[in-house]
Amino acid sequence: MRNIIATAAATIAVTGMVLGSAATPVFAQGKVYTLKVASFTPKRSATSRWFEKAKIDLAAQSNGRLKLEMYYGSSMGPMPRHYDLARTGVADMAFFQHGVTRGRFPLTELTHSPYLVPPGAKGSLVATQIAADLKDKYLAKEHKGTKLLWVVYNRPSGVYETKKPIRSVADLKGRRYRAPTPTDVAMLKALGALPIGMPATHMAESLQKGTIDGVVTDPMGVFSFKLGSLVNHYTNMFVSVISFGLVMNPKSYANLPPDLQKMIDALGTKESAVRMATMSWSDFPAFTKYMGNLKLETVQMSASAEAEMRSLAKKVMNDRIAGMEKKGLPARKVYGEMKVLAAKYSK
Repeated sequence: MRNIIATAAATIAVTGMVLGSAATPVFAQGKVYTLKVASFTPKRSATSRWFEKAKIDLAAQSNGRLKLEMYYGSSMGPMPRHYDLARTGVADMAFFQHGVTRGRFPLTELTHSPYLVPPGAKGSLVATQIAADLKDKYLAKEHKGTKLLWVVYNRPSGVYETKKPIRSVADLKGRRYRAPTPTDVAMLKALGALPIGMPATHMAESLQKGTIDGVVTDPMGVFSFKLGSLVNHYTNMFVSVISFGLVMNPKSYANLPPDLQKMIDALGTKESAVRMATMSWSDFPAFTKYMGNLKLETVQMSASAEAEMRSLAKKVMNDRIAGMEKKGLPARKVYGEMKVLAAKYSK
């Protein structure tokens, strides 16, 4: 396969040694498989910490036979193409954001619902556990042409503004914000703001040019894409998360020997997904130092504004679910299961 680089090495002679039954495969210890992994995030991002550790772990577990070759910062192609890089075999694996290919993963997008998960770092873990429980039942089917390893989530997002502190729903009217998911687009429209869809990689440039007034992202997004000098006010609102997937090209997987396939399978467990979310969205020294040096005003919305947003969120989700049901998708059933799991894991 063109995307798995197999390097032949010295042949190992097996003499006077019984390796289990006659059906037990014997692998050439010197044969190296290198998987090209496309990631839209820069190497300095929080998510790269998991991939760098996975590189080390897989190399150690395989005695150097399985290697990850990382392509950070959209170096293999623009952010919206990352899923297709793995699907078409340009990359062996790809880390991508669902929201930039809108409508392609409709049931997965239900996890972006406002107020589904609790605020703060716990929201990331709750959402990741929900997705892990529903992966095989619903979500994997949406990732056609790939092997879905996991879906993970950031901390719930808020609005980072350049000039205007947002204290009420009225303050949002006419403001232009980068919106990372279709649900965020619908919510911002309902709130009177002007959502603008763009990849995270374009946020800094758009803020610098003044073509947007702010962004919907989480603190790690501010750190990863160096937005700290470009935003001045932060308002935590409508508590929504963003999903990210790791997928693999099926042929790349099939061309691995069984023992290495098991190592890939281990990356796709619920426990592995939770570890990834924990490592990527928990504080670490470089992040803490960066955020601590920002002159960022944290704005609290009033109770009445919060109640108004929750009311609008219910309408937005009812409308979205109704539209999906018309297309024959079991959106109401899936969303109901998500809410049950959210209550379970939020305790």
